[in-house]
Amino acid sequence: MSAISNLIKGGAWLTLANVVSKLASALVLPVLARLLGPEALGIYSIVFSLAQSAQSFSSVGADVAMHRNGAQYKTIGTEAVGRLFGVGLALICLVSAVTGLGIWVFREPLAQHWLGQPNVKPWLGAAAILIVLQPFSNIPLLFLASLQDFRAYALRTSIEMVFTSAFTVLLAWKWGLYGAILGLVIAETVQIPWSYWVAKPVLKARGIRLRFDRFWQESRSILKFGFPYYFGNTLLGSLVGLPLMGLVSQYGGLEELGYLRVAQSMASLIGFIPSAIAPAAISYLSASSAGDQESHQYLKSVHLRSVWILLLIPICSVCLLIPNILNLLFGSAYQEANILSVLSLWISLLVGVTSVLVQYLLAEGHTGKISGISTLGTVFFVGSAFLLVPGYQALGFLMAQIAGQLIGLPLVISYSLKNINKTNLLLLINLGVLTFFSLLYTLILPLFSLGTLLTWVLSLFSVIVLSITIFLTGLTPSEKAKVKTIISGYLPK
Repeated sequence: MSAISNLIKGGAWLTLANVVSKLASALVLPVLARLLGPEALGIYSIVFSLAQSAQSFSSVGADVAMHRNGAQYKTIGTEAVGRLFGVGLALICLVSAVTGLGIWVFREPLAQHWLGQPNVKPWLGAAAILIVLQPFSNIPLLFLASLQDFRAYALRTSIEMVFTSAFTVLLAWKWGLYGAILGLVIAETVQIPWSYWVAKPVLKARGIRLRFDRFWQESRSILKFGFPYYFGNTLLGSLVGLPLMGLVSQYGGLEELGYLRVAQSMASLIGFIPSAIAPAAISYLSASSAGDQESHQYLKSVHLRSVWILLLIPICSVCLLIPNILNLLFGSAYQEANILSVLSLWISLLVGVTSVLVQYLLAEGHTGKISGISTLGTVFFVGSAFLLVPGYQALGFLMAQIAGQLIGLPLVISYSLKNINKTNLLLLINLGVLTFFSLLYTLILPLFSLGTLLTWVLSLFSVIVLSITIFLTGLTPSEKAKVKTIISGYLPK
């Protein structure tokens, strides 16, 4: 099976799992928003975001090393991979425990000085417990992704999200904010034995046993490869993202965090695609980089254009419908999130395309370049946020995020696409121009205050016109022929 076919197959499983997860989230967040209200939803978002950021912070780059090198178990040997997995798991659990303990000990000053909300102190304690528990259930899933068992990985993650969402809503309906956060903690605890039960047969089938010998030697090897990527792509984001959310809380209140959470959830319904298929993309791109370079470059072009198109079409359509969707899902209390949602959707496209380009650098081993570019973007993000958040609150946070993404984009493009041929480069330029005009269209059209029916008609019309334009300007002749063949197969004869 070709690399593109493998990527499509693995990506299909991962996309299916993420669709299920995002649908579960899409159903749950509106219910929580109505049950809790903007202020309590803001507190819930703090706990959730803190736990998520700490999960990334605690990885120390071991997850990247396990993901990339674990896929080469046939080459480097099962003993080496077993040691990689065992030591990597121990490192992440150790750092998570220290991080959780730090949050627990300093929860009072964090509530007082970070958020400016002393009443949040007990909820930060719950976040600390989540941080300690997370790696025990999540790292076994990383084993599945590293070993390219994407079916088991997809099923496990989708079922986990459905279970967590349902349990959280049930307890929130019974006990409000306390129940919602308790649901997160209980769900995480239940998933620990389940994760090991799923991962154990996959490891056994490949003859891999977790090993902890040569601990310090293996730790140095893991950190040497993974830490540069982790520093620029994960650590800096974790260190600045949450303090800047605290800045939003101080200048705009917890309600602004609630609106920001709603906006980001709308964007995540579409923007999940790059991260969904990342495990498969990194694995197969890493393998192809060692082979025929022409095939490797074409795989990159197909992957990038596919992700870009899958983001662009729905974002252009949904941006026009945001007021109606927010009112339907969250109620009139969240109409303040309209412009935040539109910006978040376009940011998700920018972040998605950039993350795909970063995946190419990672697959080719250029973790140092990733670190430098990410550091540059983070500096601009923080600087812009301190200028914009005091005046614009959540809107300023998103504007600063755009500035941080744009400053490093030219460098990412120049490094990751330096060997791509002119034909594929022209197709990418066409997509860039089309994206720019689509952005202007979605920002200008809502200013005319069109009726609901006309807005829905224009949204559908946008999908049709955009799809035709992409077909004409964003595909190679052979790809156009394949699309025509696929479409003709579904047409009545």
